[in-house]
Amino acid sequence: MISPFRATMCVVLLSLFANNLVAQQPDQERWMSKEELKERVTNSFAPPKDCKSLHPSDRVWIDRNEQVVVVDGYIAQREAPLEMFACPAGTKEHESVVAVFARSQLVHAALLAIGAKPGSPAKFEPFKPAHGSTIRIYAVWLDEKGEVQSTLAQKWVRHMGTKDSLKWDWVFAGSKEYFDEFSKERRYMADSGELICVANFGTSTMDLVVRSEQANSNLAFDAYTDRIPKRNTPIRLVLKLVDDVAFGSEPEHEKEKPDYQDKPVPETVTRLLEAVKK
Repeated sequence: MISPFRATMCVVLLSLFANNLVAQQPDQERWMSKEELKERVTNSFAPPKDCKSLHPSDRVWIDRNEQVVVVDGYIAQREAPLEMFACPAGTKEHESVVAVFARSQLVHAALLAIGAKPGSPAKFEPFKPAHGSTIRIYAVWLDEKGEVQSTLAQKWVRHMGTKDSLKWDWVFAGSKEYFDEFSKERRYMADSGELICVANFGTSTMDLVVRSEQANSNLAFDAYTDRIPKRNTPIRLVLKLVDDVAFGSEPEHEKEKPDYQDKPVPETVTRLLEAVKK
């Protein structure tokens, strides 16, 4: 039987060991609470110019003229298998590149406000892919020198075990609502995490236009680590409504490369990021 003294010493030693591990982590990538991360994002990014805020506390804006939705968050994972590209903070960060400070339901409302049309999430047995308006997604952030960097979201996702980045488009599937018998309220299913998916879910707000299992031979996607900033880096996502037919929705797309992946990030996207003036 372990004596009380030895038990106390074990607890002390384990605590010191854990604290030492935390101390060895770079400040940029140490564990941070949701509140601390939101404060970091708020202190980094000014509200996007000419955009309308949709909520007093969630960081989501719209520009109807440019047909864009702007959502702020941070890098949640850069070395993990993925089921989502982005999720609401506090849900599924362990399998998402980005976590955002906005509920999926609010992002849905923002997409409606800029003219996007929801279709339907993926259906199974028999399988039918998600459909809806095509949404082009960009990530914008400030590097260590304070300079604006930007990329197409697909370039942060790769076919697992390869150097091939994701080429399929996302569409506005729209998720679903259900009636919660306990609270007697209607709930939006994607609020549990399925905001921008790379694995097909019947609850997705945005999903790939293809069957995810058929998108590559390994049946999975992971984070393209070398291209992604450090964990906890504040990130601004710009969701742009486009008229293009979703790449992946036509049989010939399987053997083609989308033209949009070789184009520079539009200036209308990069202008939406400005550092908070200190």
